[in-house]
Amino acid sequence: MILDALISMLAGLGLFFIGVKGLGTNMGQLAGRNLRQWVARSTGSYARSALVGIVSGALTQSANAITIILMSLAAADLMTLPQGMPILAWANIGTSALVVLAAVDMHLLVYALVGVTGFCFYLNLDRSARWRPVISAILALGLLLLGLELMRRGAEEFRDFTWLREFFRETAQWQIAALLVGALLAMIAQSAATVSVLAIALATTQLLTFEQAMLTTFGASIGSGFSTYLTTAKIRGSSRQLAVFQVIIKTLGVGILIPLYFIEHYTGTPLIAAGIKALTQNTAQQIALAYLACQVAAVLTQVAIGTRLQPLLDRLAPPLAQEGLARPRYLYDQAIDSPEIALTLVDREQARIFALLPLYFGVNEWLEDEARSLDRPAILTVAQGLGRYVGEFLGDLGDTGADRSVLEGATDRLARNSLLLSTHESVAALADQLSQPFESAALTTLAGNLCEGLGALLLTAADAVRTLDPVDIALMRQLTADRDSVVDSMRRSAMDADQGLGAADHRHLYSITSLFELIVWMLRRYSGLLAPQVETVTVDLIAQPVPSAL
Repeated sequence: MILDALISMLAGLGLFFIGVKGLGTNMGQLAGRNLRQWVARSTGSYARSALVGIVSGALTQSANAITIILMSLAAADLMTLPQGMPILAWANIGTSALVVLAAVDMHLLVYALVGVTGFCFYLNLDRSARWRPVISAILALGLLLLGLELMRRGAEEFRDFTWLREFFRETAQWQIAALLVGALLAMIAQSAATVSVLAIALATTQLLTFEQAMLTTFGASIGSGFSTYLTTAKIRGSSRQLAVFQVIIKTLGVGILIPLYFIEHYTGTPLIAAGIKALTQNTAQQIALAYLACQVAAVLTQVAIGTRLQPLLDRLAPPLAQEGLARPRYLYDQAIDSPEIALTLVDREQARIFALLPLYFGVNEWLEDEARSLDRPAILTVAQGLGRYVGEFLGDLGDTGADRSVLEGATDRLARNSLLLSTHESVAALADQLSQPFESAALTTLAGNLCEGLGALLLTAADAVRTLDPVDIALMRQLTADRDSVVDSMRRSAMDADQGLGAADHRHLYSITSLFELIVWMLRRYSGLLAPQVETVTVDLIAQPVPSAL
């Protein structure tokens, strides 16, 4: 019996997790660029920001997802951090839609959703790019609710075990434990709503008291805030202030409710629990209201002290020097409405990314002043951030239903974008290797020549990418025509100059020359993507600043 109940609970929990994940993913695909544009335009008034926050939270069912969306919009300079804070605060209220739904007996709706999805699959609607996210979202909702039903049935079977009822009754006095368990589960599940739904399943079968379930929900709200903080741990700069803000308002919001709970519990003064019980006698609905109270408390905290938190946020998540450079200069969401102009703007943004390549070797022409002070890791970070934005922009452009020529142009630029980011990674790796000390004098000389030569080559290529002039592109092709013999010559020269080349320098030699060979190949490939029809022309290389090392 206990094994059956345990398997039923685990199966229900698994289906619930699958449903939550699938619902958030597919609703995010349905919203797509429109959601980002709507969020970006919602900052005109507090009421509109609150509405967008609620709808966004209800659609994604993930405060983490909304936080990341807002962080990307802030990083792209589409909204300020103070404008994003009310949206994030009210998105927490939107996530309560799932908990409220779980508090209602909807087993007939579960069967209807699964049945509708089955007919859609039978009619092959799931193969349609237009309808696939809708059908997948319906299926995910059905699985979510079905998982909830299985959890409830498993919990009902657990109720038949006297020892288990006694265990929960004994642990009811350890109220702090309920808070800690709720926080830990929310950090693992990355969702306070998921933990609250589980508490509903246990409380409706009387395995948890309402007070235990309420404290578990309080703890889950705190835990979900820290989950958001940990999810964004690798992100640096001012945009991370939104994640810190989420932790603060959720912790302070629950920090207001917990003392009220203990005052009520120990003095008998009717406060939170009494107010909730006065609204409904249904245990599941009571827990849903407790969850909603946590989110409302977070919003009230944002309203009361939101603007005063900025100095603290600046200390906990200070802005980075390269943040301005990592923001697109030419791209914006509204540009997609004019596809031909959008492609031109992509060219200009990619030229900015390409112009960063010579900076790895200290060559800083064609760069804005603030870019010239970037260190090597920051160059790669800026390039990757801009490249991701360009990739998302081109993906959205492809979803607009533009004509064939625009789609072909977007596809070419997507390939160019991927190659550009790979080139940045390879050049950064080569620059790191060339900057380290070598045992051999010959290898040290080779490294210096490569730095000088590759810097000049990248500068010439950046000029071609910036101007898109056929003659400049042809020169770029000629300079990158065939470097196999040059690479072999460099390897032999380094080894002939010093027969005592050590094992470590041998490895460095082949690694350096292989990276150089790869970079030159990628530059030639990039020139082909710039203008496939440009013919190679004879160019006087004597007048070009390309050292003999190349």
